[in-house]
Formats: sequence, C-alpha cells, structure tokens
Amino acid sequence: MKRILSLFAVLLLLLCSCSNDSGEKLITADMLNITNTDETFAGCLDRFESVISAMKAKVSILETEHNKAIKVQNPDEYFLESDYILTAFEPFPINSMGITDGFTADMTEEAAKDFYKLQSRGMDVVYSSDGKTSFSLKFVSEELIEEYSAEYNQKADSFRFVFKTENGSGEQIEEFLEFAKTPSGAYIMQSKTSRCFIEFDAKDKIVAFCAGELRNEQFSLDESIFPSTEQSLGKSWVLSRGKSQYLNIHTFENGIQTHEECSSGPWKSIQIDAEGYASAFYS
Repeated sequence: MKRILSLFAVLLLLLCSCSNDSGEKLITADMLNITNTDETFAGCLDRFESVISAMKAKVSILETEHNKAIKVQNPDEYFLESDYILTAFEPFPINSMGITDGFTADMTEEAAKDFYKLQSRGMDVVYSSDGKTSFSLKFVSEELIEEYSAEYNQKADSFRFVFKTENGSGEQIEEFLEFAKTPSGAYIMQSKTSRCFIEFDAKDKIVAFCAGELRNEQFSLDESIFPSTEQSLGKSWVLSRGKSQYLNIHTFENGIQTHEECSSGPWKSIQIDAEGYASAFYS
C-alpha cells in the first residue's frame, strides 16, 4: 500500500510540473516563499514568518494525514490509539509581538502616542526609533515600566525583539525572539522557551529541521544568537538542555518526520514517512 501511495505521489508531482506551462515556480505550503526583501526590521520579521510558515505546514499536513490514516483503521476509537497525535504544532507563540505593528519608518513619537493609546492602558507612551534598525517603545506609570524593543542587523539580516518589565522588584524579561542565519545558510531562532533550526535546499524545499519547546527551564539572552553566529548551529544546539527538559520535539531529517512529546506523561515518539503523503501538499 505504501509503495502504491509513493508511486501515486510521484505521478501527481509530474502532472503538476507538466501543467505549469507558464514556467512559474510551483510553490507548496511547506516550501520557503519569501516575498518581502525589504532590509528593515519589518521585512526581516516577514521572512521569519515565511520560514515558520513552511515548517508549520510540513508538520501540520503530515500529522493530519497520519491521523486520517489511523481514523480509517479505527473510526470509532482512533483517539485511543497510541500513535494518534492529539497536540497541535504551534511554534514560537510570542504574545506581545503584535506591538511591533507600529515599528515602521513612518512612526514618530507623537504618532505613537495615538497609535498605542489603547494598548498603553492609560500609561505614558515613550517612543524612539531610527526608522529602520532600532525601535524602543515604553509604557510608563509610577508603578510599572513596560518596554518593547527591536533591533535589526542589515548585514546579517537578523533581528531581536525583547519585551521586559520593571517595577519595585526589579527588571524582568517577559518574552524575547531572535532570528538569524548560520554560515551554512540554515535559519536559527530562539525564544525564552523554544529553539529551532531549519535548512532548505536550492529549490526552497525543507531538507531538515528540529524544533524543541522547554517544559520548565528557559533560554537566556546571555545565549544570544543576534546579530549572527560563527557557529553552524543545528539539532544539538536546539536540544542542548537534554531531552528530559523538553515538552515536545519535532524533527525532520532524511524524509522522516518525528513527533516526540510528553504532554500526557511518558514520552511518546511517532515517525511519519513524508514520501507516503507527498500528494497531500498539492491538494
């Protein structure tokens, strides 16, 4: 059955390529599709989202098709099967990231007071920026300071976003996100709770990735990858805390996607052969 599916997938790919008479590149959801090349923070953030979107599509489509196959075999109690995947893949959920919508070349200190009026919740709004590589937004009251900052490095095409608070007890990093490229061309990113590396080939198809989310520990800005790194960081960097410290790990290598998690107790590991579901990316 698996061989039949694989042959069907190959035939479908050939048909798709033949029907594309315009000569335009055929792009599927799991391929890198960068459309914003602006050398700005906003442009780099769009590129980060393009990378994440491709990885999320690869995982989501494969896991959905994997679950469908289980449902066919056990339509009534499929959710009790040990290899049925119950958790969704949501990489790098940064709750405060939406605040950067105003981090543009046109934003001024006066305009920011009105733009962020609702989000500031009555606190004073203090904004400064060079319009391209450095942005700082503060909501200030007597009891609390909330600061949202973003930096963009044009040479490395990387960014760092940090949300921190300060009150009578001191300063606290609430969230951060960094995105950069390694010398080998792979993309790397990290937040307080997650790390990821992902590599694409010359045709923008995913070659490999590893994404890990910590359970209780946290990554630190002391381990920053911004603006760049001389090291070719990969899977070992993502999983540097040791498997026992992670809540879930998603890996793709050699055409096999591995879903590992311990959200319901003991670790479970599920492998999915991407070749068997290749046609799903064209439907």
